[in-house]
Order: sequence, then C-alpha cells, then structure tokens
Amino acid sequence: MAIQLIRMLLPLTRTQRYLSKGPTQLRYAQTSSNSNQKEGAHTHNTSTQKEIDHHASFSENWWNLNGPMESLHKLNELRVPFIRDGLVARGAVDSSLVKTTKVLQGKNILEVGCGGGILTEAIARLSANVTGVDLGEDVIGAARKHLEEHSSELKKRINYKIEPIEVHAKTYSNYYDAVICSEVLEHLDNKAEFLTHCVHTLKPGGSIFITTMNKTIPLWIGGIILAEYVFRIAPKNTHHWDKLVSPLDVQRILSALNCQTVLTNGFTYDVFRKRWQWMNSTVMCYAIQAIKVE
Repeated sequence: MAIQLIRMLLPLTRTQRYLSKGPTQLRYAQTSSNSNQKEGAHTHNTSTQKEIDHHASFSENWWNLNGPMESLHKLNELRVPFIRDGLVARGAVDSSLVKTTKVLQGKNILEVGCGGGILTEAIARLSANVTGVDLGEDVIGAARKHLEEHSSELKKRINYKIEPIEVHAKTYSNYYDAVICSEVLEHLDNKAEFLTHCVHTLKPGGSIFITTMNKTIPLWIGGIILAEYVFRIAPKNTHHWDKLVSPLDVQRILSALNCQTVLTNGFTYDVFRKRWQWMNSTVMCYAIQAIKVE
C-alpha cells in the first residue's frame, strides 16, 4: 500500500518541485532567445529528436486518408465535437453561433504538437483562429503545403510555427481561449514541464483539451503490440510504454497548475469497424478538458 501511495504522489511531487522555481526560473533550454533565430533552428535531446525524425518519415503521406495517419484522420470524428461541445458547455462561445458552422468564430486556439495539421484545419473550419506549433520542420511543411494547395480558404485563420511550446509561451502569455494537446503527451518525457508552458499561454477561464493513451496493460497489448505490429493501425515504433501516462497523473499535474478538470471521457479504436468510439472506461485512451482557474 505504501509503495502504491508513493507511485501516486510522484508525478505531483515532480510538478510541485518544477513549479517552485517560479515563473522567472522556468527553463527554456531547448532554444536560443534570439528573436531573429532561423525558424526551426532549435536543438533537442536525443529522445525528442527521435520522435521528430520518426514522424518526419510520414510527412509526405500525412494527408493520405488511407495512409499511415489514417487512424489520426478518423480520430477527428471524436475530438472535434469534444472540443467544440466543451467550449459551448462552458459558455465560451456566442449563443447565436452554437448551431452554426461558425460556432468558434473569434476564438483564438493553440494546437501544440499539430503535426501535419489534420486537427488544426478541422478546428479552423469552425471559424476559429488557430495557431499550430510543432518541433518538426517536415510535418509543418506538410501542413503548410496542404493548407496552400487544398484549403486555401483557411489561410487567414491558420498560422503554423516550427517552435517549441516554451518559446511560444514567452510571447503568448494568457492569450488563448483554448489550448489543444491531442496525441502528444505519449511522445514526451517531461509532461509537467510541457503542460506548464501550455497552461501559461491559456487565458484564465480558458480550456485545455488533451487526448492521449492510458498507461495500462490492456492499452499496451491492444494499442501498441496489436495496433502497431499486427493490425497496422499506427506505424511501428510510434508509441512506447515508458512515455504513457494515466489520466489521474495528468489531472494531478493540471491541478498543480491551477486547472480544474471538468470532463474525462474514455475512447478506443474498433478494428473491425475501423473507427474510434467513446467508451465508459479510460482503460485504453482518454480525453480531458480542464479549465484554468481565474
């Protein structure tokens, strides 16, 4: 019992230790502070660079609906309504726009780890102004190319940046109405540091939306072993056990950052119907909405 308690408290302890440094001591070690630095000219640790290179290998086929990112395209069926309805439920949108395609008009939204822009474009189609940041030059290149060639009508509402969140947070403090981190946490080593910077960009009263994979044996078997090496739902070597995180640990980190979790939903992929679906358990994957307390 004592060992279980220690494991439960570790994520919160790490977060509190990180936050105790104070805002003036937050680390921005991954990049230069020179505003004239060439876009994308940032250095990363070995683990992060492996993630960047892995996803870069799929950049040319990012928008192929039947390609390696097929399941990510299909995930929009869940995550777009989750984000839209979450903002509506919190009274964050104009009531006259709720049942229209312009429901997010005038809202400034940040997507961190936007990749090739699959979710970015979908949110922009609801009339939101969306900034997408990612560490990968290749995936941002794919996002910009698709925007230019296939979704030019969205160009005024989308801005892509090759930029770490810690750099972006310096300029955009308390700026965004919502921050989205979809399918990102499972690729990071330091969740607390990452979420600290994400929350820093969020307005008081704004929402942070997270979707990721749970750290459970069923997920490891079904979501990694079977999904990547048998059914090929995701490319091989995309997800790793040691980077997964439970919803309880994420909620503890958010709580330490003065964010109140208001919604947690579980979801999974149906390999036979080839679609994502909500479920009454978070044992596989989960979606979280939390509010930055004013």
